[in-house]
Amino acid sequence: MPHWELIDHDPARGVRKYIAAGDEPDSVTVRTEINDHAIVARNKAAQTESFNRRADMWHAASIPTSVMYEWLHKFGVNAWDPGHAGAVKKLLNSSDYRWCKVKHIIL
Repeated sequence: MPHWELIDHDPARGVRKYIAAGDEPDSVTVRTEINDHAIVARNKAAQTESFNRRADMWHAASIPTSVMYEWLHKFGVNAWDPGHAGAVKKLLNSSDYRWCKVKHIIL
């Protein structure tokens, strides 16, 4: 059984990366764990905070990486592609993914 060593931790995104010796000589294996619960809790807390609707910009959503991969697999929506912005907005406004938004707004 490999000995995993933590090499990176990003609490804002809920991501931890680990490294271990690989099966082949001079090789390594990297494992990534994503904790969506941290992002969901932060989004829910932010939904209760006020914000200036007249501002030029505001933080609209924090989408977990695992949800982005789900969208890509289920719907063919690539959240990283600016050409898919309309589809991302539609998904964020749906009842299934509204918890990704940090404010109670319609995009």
